[in-house]
Amino acid sequence: MNSSKSFWQISAKVPKESASLVEHFFLEAGAEGFYELLYQEGVTDNLNEDNTTLFFFFPEAFPARAFAPMALAALGIDSNTVVVERIGFSDYIKAFEDSFRSFELTPTLWLVPPWDEDNLQIPQTARRLRLRPGLAFGTGKHPTSRLMISFLEQNLLPGNSVFDLGCGSGILALSAKLLGAGKTLGVDVEQISVDSATENAELNQWSTTDIQFLQGDFSFLNDERYFTADIFLANILPQIFRQNLVHLLVYLRSAKIWALSGIADHQQQSFAELLTDNGINFEWELKEEWLIFYSREAKRPAIGERFSE
Repeated sequence: MNSSKSFWQISAKVPKESASLVEHFFLEAGAEGFYELLYQEGVTDNLNEDNTTLFFFFPEAFPARAFAPMALAALGIDSNTVVVERIGFSDYIKAFEDSFRSFELTPTLWLVPPWDEDNLQIPQTARRLRLRPGLAFGTGKHPTSRLMISFLEQNLLPGNSVFDLGCGSGILALSAKLLGAGKTLGVDVEQISVDSATENAELNQWSTTDIQFLQGDFSFLNDERYFTADIFLANILPQIFRQNLVHLLVYLRSAKIWALSGIADHQQQSFAELLTDNGINFEWELKEEWLIFYSREAKRPAIGERFSE
Protein backbone atom coordinates (compact mmCIF):
# COMPACT_ATOMS: atom_id res chain seq x y z
CA MET A 1 0.00 0.00 0.00
CA ASN A 2 1.09 3.57 -0.61
CA SER A 3 2.42 4.74 2.76
CA SER A 4 2.88 8.30 1.46
CA LYS A 5 -0.80 8.74 0.60
CA SER A 6 -2.79 11.32 2.59
CA PHE A 7 -6.49 11.38 3.47
CA TRP A 8 -9.09 13.60 5.01
CA GLN A 9 -10.12 12.08 8.33
CA ILE A 10 -13.61 13.02 9.53
CA SER A 11 -14.54 11.98 13.07
CA ALA A 12 -17.92 12.56 14.68
CA LYS A 13 -19.60 11.44 17.88
CA VAL A 14 -23.18 10.39 17.07
CA PRO A 15 -26.01 8.59 18.88
CA LYS A 16 -25.68 4.82 18.48
CA GLU A 17 -29.15 4.58 16.95
CA SER A 18 -28.00 6.95 14.16
CA ALA A 19 -24.66 5.27 13.45
CA SER A 20 -25.91 3.08 10.57
CA LEU A 21 -27.59 6.05 8.89
CA VAL A 22 -24.40 8.14 9.11
CA GLU A 23 -22.25 5.25 7.84
CA HIS A 24 -24.52 4.71 4.85
CA PHE A 25 -24.62 8.43 3.98
CA PHE A 26 -20.86 8.94 4.20
CA LEU A 27 -20.05 5.76 2.25
CA GLU A 28 -22.41 6.82 -0.52
CA ALA A 29 -20.68 10.22 -0.56
CA GLY A 30 -17.36 8.56 -1.37
CA ALA A 31 -15.62 7.53 1.87
CA GLU A 32 -12.77 5.16 1.04
CA GLY A 33 -12.81 3.64 4.50
CA PHE A 34 -14.28 3.98 7.96
CA TYR A 35 -14.21 2.48 11.41
CA GLU A 36 -16.02 2.81 14.71
CA LEU A 37 -14.05 3.60 17.85
CA LEU A 38 -14.76 0.58 20.03
CA TYR A 39 -12.28 1.24 22.81
CA GLN A 40 -9.66 3.77 23.83
CA GLU A 41 -7.98 3.61 27.21
CA GLY A 42 -9.35 6.28 29.53
CA VAL A 43 -11.50 7.82 26.79
CA THR A 44 -14.31 5.56 25.66
CA ASP A 45 -15.83 2.12 26.07
CA ASN A 46 -18.33 1.74 23.25
CA LEU A 47 -20.29 -1.03 24.95
CA ASN A 48 -21.22 1.17 27.91
CA GLU A 49 -22.06 4.47 26.22
CA ASP A 50 -25.09 5.84 24.38
CA ASN A 51 -22.97 7.59 21.76
CA THR A 52 -20.33 6.20 19.45
CA THR A 53 -17.49 7.84 17.52
CA LEU A 54 -17.16 7.17 13.80
CA PHE A 55 -14.09 7.84 11.66
CA PHE A 56 -14.32 8.25 7.87
CA PHE A 57 -11.51 8.63 5.34
CA PHE A 58 -11.88 10.57 2.10
CA PRO A 59 -9.40 11.25 -0.72
CA GLU A 60 -7.44 14.50 -0.64
CA ALA A 61 -9.51 16.05 -3.45
CA PHE A 62 -12.77 15.65 -1.50
CA PRO A 63 -14.21 18.89 0.07
CA ALA A 64 -14.25 17.33 3.53
CA ARG A 65 -14.32 20.52 5.62
CA ALA A 66 -17.47 21.76 3.92
CA PHE A 67 -19.14 18.36 3.59
CA ALA A 68 -18.93 17.05 7.17
CA PRO A 69 -21.01 19.64 9.08
CA MET A 70 -23.54 19.97 6.26
CA ALA A 71 -24.00 16.21 6.04
CA LEU A 72 -24.62 15.80 9.77
CA ALA A 73 -27.00 18.77 9.78
CA ALA A 74 -28.93 17.22 6.89
CA LEU A 75 -29.25 14.02 8.93
CA GLY A 76 -30.50 15.94 11.96
CA ILE A 77 -27.40 15.19 14.04
CA ASP A 78 -25.45 17.67 16.17
CA SER A 79 -22.31 18.60 14.25
CA ASN A 80 -20.47 20.20 17.20
CA THR A 81 -18.40 17.05 17.75
CA VAL A 82 -17.15 16.74 14.16
CA VAL A 83 -13.39 17.04 13.56
CA VAL A 84 -11.83 17.22 10.09
CA GLU A 85 -8.08 16.85 9.62
CA ARG A 86 -5.56 15.72 7.02
CA ILE A 87 -3.59 12.62 8.00
CA GLY A 88 -1.04 10.28 6.46
CA PHE A 89 -1.58 6.56 5.93
CA SER A 90 0.77 5.58 8.76
CA ASP A 91 -1.15 7.83 11.18
CA TYR A 92 -4.40 6.18 10.11
CA ILE A 93 -3.03 2.71 10.74
CA LYS A 94 -1.72 3.66 14.20
CA ALA A 95 -5.03 5.24 15.21
CA PHE A 96 -6.90 2.19 14.03
CA GLU A 97 -4.68 -0.27 15.86
CA ASP A 98 -4.99 1.73 19.08
CA SER A 99 -8.79 1.49 18.94
CA PHE A 100 -9.55 -1.94 17.45
CA ARG A 101 -9.82 -5.08 19.58
CA SER A 102 -10.96 -8.67 19.05
CA PHE A 103 -14.71 -9.29 19.16
CA GLU A 104 -17.33 -11.96 18.51
CA LEU A 105 -18.64 -12.16 14.95
CA THR A 106 -20.86 -15.16 15.72
CA PRO A 107 -21.09 -17.42 18.79
CA THR A 108 -18.42 -19.69 17.28
CA LEU A 109 -16.22 -17.24 15.33
CA TRP A 110 -14.15 -14.29 16.54
CA LEU A 111 -12.39 -11.59 14.56
CA VAL A 112 -8.84 -11.17 15.88
CA PRO A 113 -6.45 -8.43 14.71
CA PRO A 114 -2.77 -9.46 14.88
CA TRP A 115 -2.00 -6.99 17.68
CA ASP A 116 -4.65 -8.54 19.97
CA GLU A 117 -3.88 -12.27 19.76
CA ASP A 118 -3.45 -12.53 23.54
CA ASN A 119 -6.93 -11.21 24.36
CA LEU A 120 -8.17 -13.40 27.22
CA GLN A 121 -11.81 -12.80 26.29
CA ILE A 122 -11.51 -14.98 23.18
CA PRO A 123 -12.96 -18.44 24.01
CA GLN A 124 -10.49 -21.26 23.52
CA THR A 125 -13.04 -23.13 21.37
CA ALA A 126 -13.71 -20.20 19.01
CA ARG A 127 -12.51 -20.12 15.44
CA ARG A 128 -10.16 -17.16 14.92
CA LEU A 129 -10.43 -15.06 11.79
CA ARG A 130 -7.23 -13.03 11.75
CA LEU A 131 -7.80 -9.69 10.06
CA ARG A 132 -5.83 -6.47 9.78
CA PRO A 133 -8.55 -3.96 8.87
CA GLY A 134 -7.34 -1.13 6.69
CA LEU A 135 -8.96 1.32 4.32
CA ALA A 136 -10.95 -1.49 2.70
CA PHE A 137 -14.57 -1.97 3.81
CA GLY A 138 -15.09 -4.93 6.10
CA THR A 139 -14.04 -4.71 9.73
CA GLY A 140 -16.73 -7.14 10.86
CA LYS A 141 -18.42 -4.48 12.96
CA HIS A 142 -21.07 -3.62 10.39
CA PRO A 143 -24.36 -5.59 10.66
CA THR A 144 -24.21 -6.54 6.97
CA SER A 145 -20.90 -8.37 7.47
CA ARG A 146 -22.28 -10.32 10.41
CA LEU A 147 -25.49 -11.16 8.52
CA MET A 148 -23.44 -12.58 5.67
CA ILE A 149 -21.10 -14.56 7.93
CA SER A 150 -24.05 -16.10 9.79
CA PHE A 151 -25.53 -16.99 6.40
CA LEU A 152 -22.28 -18.75 5.50
CA GLU A 153 -22.23 -20.63 8.82
CA GLN A 154 -25.66 -22.06 8.13
CA ASN A 155 -25.39 -22.76 4.41
CA LEU A 156 -21.79 -23.46 3.45
CA LEU A 157 -20.83 -27.12 3.17
CA PRO A 158 -17.21 -28.32 3.36
CA GLY A 159 -15.58 -27.97 -0.03
CA ASN A 160 -18.10 -25.50 -1.48
CA SER A 161 -16.56 -22.98 -3.87
CA VAL A 162 -17.24 -19.32 -3.05
CA PHE A 163 -17.18 -16.13 -5.16
CA ASP A 164 -17.20 -12.86 -3.15
CA LEU A 165 -17.81 -9.82 -5.36
CA GLY A 166 -16.85 -6.49 -3.76
CA CYS A 167 -14.63 -8.31 -1.28
CA GLY A 168 -13.18 -5.26 0.52
CA SER A 169 -10.88 -6.47 3.30
CA GLY A 170 -11.69 -10.05 2.32
CA ILE A 171 -13.68 -10.72 5.47
CA LEU A 172 -16.46 -12.76 3.81
CA ALA A 173 -14.19 -14.83 1.58
CA LEU A 174 -11.83 -15.44 4.49
CA SER A 175 -14.71 -16.41 6.78
CA ALA A 176 -15.90 -18.85 4.13
CA LYS A 177 -12.45 -20.39 3.95
CA LEU A 178 -12.28 -20.67 7.74
CA LEU A 179 -15.66 -22.44 7.68
CA GLY A 180 -14.37 -25.06 5.24
CA ALA A 181 -14.86 -23.61 1.75
CA GLY A 182 -12.91 -25.04 -1.16
CA LYS A 183 -11.86 -22.80 -4.05
CA THR A 184 -12.50 -19.19 -3.01
CA LEU A 185 -12.25 -16.02 -5.06
CA GLY A 186 -12.66 -12.38 -3.99
CA VAL A 187 -12.95 -9.51 -6.47
CA ASP A 188 -12.97 -5.75 -5.86
CA VAL A 189 -12.67 -2.65 -8.05
CA GLU A 190 -10.17 -1.06 -5.64
CA GLN A 191 -6.57 -2.27 -5.71
CA ILE A 192 -6.20 -1.19 -2.07
CA SER A 193 -8.91 -3.72 -1.18
CA VAL A 194 -7.21 -6.48 -3.16
CA ASP A 195 -3.91 -5.75 -1.41
CA SER A 196 -5.59 -5.67 2.01
CA ALA A 197 -7.48 -8.93 1.43
CA THR A 198 -4.34 -10.68 0.15
CA GLU A 199 -2.42 -9.60 3.25
CA ASN A 200 -5.24 -10.89 5.45
CA ALA A 201 -5.15 -14.25 3.67
CA GLU A 202 -1.43 -14.46 4.47
CA LEU A 203 -2.19 -13.64 8.13
CA ASN A 204 -4.35 -16.77 8.18
CA GLN A 205 -1.57 -18.75 6.48
CA TRP A 206 -3.46 -19.28 3.23
CA SER A 207 -1.70 -19.06 -0.11
CA THR A 208 -3.08 -17.95 -3.48
CA THR A 209 -3.75 -21.61 -4.26
CA ASP A 210 -6.17 -21.66 -1.30
CA ILE A 211 -7.84 -18.28 -1.82
CA GLN A 212 -7.29 -15.59 -4.46
CA PHE A 213 -8.14 -11.89 -4.64
CA LEU A 214 -8.26 -10.02 -7.95
CA GLN A 215 -9.05 -6.49 -9.10
CA GLY A 216 -12.19 -6.36 -11.22
CA ASP A 217 -15.88 -5.54 -11.40
CA PHE A 218 -19.18 -7.09 -12.44
CA SER A 219 -17.68 -8.03 -15.81
CA PHE A 220 -16.21 -11.04 -13.99
CA LEU A 221 -19.75 -12.42 -14.09
CA ASN A 222 -19.32 -12.83 -17.86
CA ASP A 223 -16.41 -15.23 -17.37
CA GLU A 224 -17.62 -18.81 -17.37
CA ARG A 225 -14.74 -19.84 -15.11
CA TYR A 226 -16.54 -18.18 -12.19
CA PHE A 227 -20.02 -19.50 -12.93
CA THR A 228 -19.13 -22.78 -11.23
CA ALA A 229 -19.04 -21.25 -7.73
CA ASP A 230 -21.45 -22.95 -5.33
CA ILE A 231 -22.01 -19.76 -3.32
CA PHE A 232 -22.11 -16.18 -4.63
CA LEU A 233 -21.78 -13.27 -2.17
CA ALA A 234 -21.97 -9.51 -2.68
CA ASN A 235 -22.09 -6.93 0.11
CA ILE A 236 -22.42 -3.74 -1.95
CA LEU A 237 -24.63 -0.65 -1.98
CA PRO A 238 -27.99 -1.00 -3.82
CA GLN A 239 -27.18 1.55 -6.52
CA ILE A 240 -24.18 -0.57 -7.55
CA PHE A 241 -26.44 -3.60 -7.90
CA ARG A 242 -28.82 -1.53 -10.04
CA GLN A 243 -26.05 -0.16 -12.25
CA ASN A 244 -24.87 -3.71 -12.96
CA LEU A 245 -28.26 -5.40 -13.03
CA VAL A 246 -27.81 -7.24 -16.33
CA HIS A 247 -24.66 -8.99 -15.12
CA LEU A 248 -26.08 -9.58 -11.64
CA LEU A 249 -29.27 -11.25 -12.88
CA VAL A 250 -27.32 -13.77 -14.93
CA TYR A 251 -25.47 -14.91 -11.83
CA LEU A 252 -28.49 -14.96 -9.52
CA ARG A 253 -30.29 -17.21 -12.00
CA SER A 254 -27.38 -19.66 -12.19
CA ALA A 255 -25.84 -19.71 -8.70
CA LYS A 256 -26.84 -22.55 -6.39
CA ILE A 257 -26.79 -20.33 -3.29
CA TRP A 258 -26.45 -16.55 -3.19
CA ALA A 259 -26.67 -13.68 -0.72
CA LEU A 260 -26.76 -9.91 -1.28
CA SER A 261 -26.39 -7.30 1.44
CA GLY A 262 -25.60 -3.63 1.91
CA ILE A 263 -29.29 -2.70 1.70
CA ALA A 264 -30.72 -0.41 4.38
CA ASP A 265 -34.19 -1.19 5.75
CA HIS A 266 -35.79 1.85 4.08
CA GLN A 267 -34.68 0.39 0.72
CA GLN A 268 -36.33 -2.98 1.35
CA GLN A 269 -39.43 -2.50 -0.79
CA SER A 270 -37.67 -0.99 -3.80
CA PHE A 271 -34.94 -3.63 -3.81
CA ALA A 272 -37.44 -6.45 -3.36
CA GLU A 273 -39.43 -5.10 -6.30
CA LEU A 274 -36.26 -4.96 -8.38
CA LEU A 275 -35.67 -8.68 -7.83
CA THR A 276 -39.31 -9.70 -8.14
CA ASP A 277 -39.82 -7.75 -11.36
CA ASN A 278 -36.92 -9.68 -12.86
CA GLY A 279 -38.19 -13.11 -11.82
CA ILE A 280 -35.77 -13.66 -8.92
CA ASN A 281 -37.12 -15.64 -5.95
CA PHE A 282 -35.61 -14.75 -2.59
CA GLU A 283 -35.89 -14.63 1.18
CA TRP A 284 -34.70 -11.80 3.40
CA GLU A 285 -33.67 -11.06 6.97
CA LEU A 286 -33.10 -7.86 8.95
CA LYS A 287 -30.43 -6.93 11.51
CA GLU A 288 -30.00 -3.48 13.03
CA GLU A 289 -31.72 -1.68 10.14
CA TRP A 290 -29.77 -3.58 7.46
CA LEU A 291 -30.97 -6.36 5.17
CA ILE A 292 -29.71 -9.51 3.54
CA PHE A 293 -31.51 -10.95 0.50
CA TYR A 294 -30.70 -14.58 -0.25
CA SER A 295 -31.61 -17.85 -1.92
CA ARG A 296 -30.48 -21.35 -1.01
CA GLU A 297 -31.13 -24.85 -2.31
CA ALA A 298 -31.76 -26.58 1.00
CA LYS A 299 -34.25 -25.13 3.48
CA ARG A 300 -32.49 -24.59 6.80
CA PRO A 301 -33.32 -22.60 9.96
CA ALA A 302 -33.94 -18.94 9.12
CA ILE A 303 -30.82 -16.89 9.79
CA GLY A 304 -32.94 -14.29 11.56
CA GLU A 305 -33.66 -16.74 14.38
CA ARG A 306 -30.20 -16.17 15.80
CA PHE A 307 -30.86 -12.45 16.17
CA SER A 308 -34.36 -12.71 17.64
CA GLU A 309 -33.28 -14.61 20.74
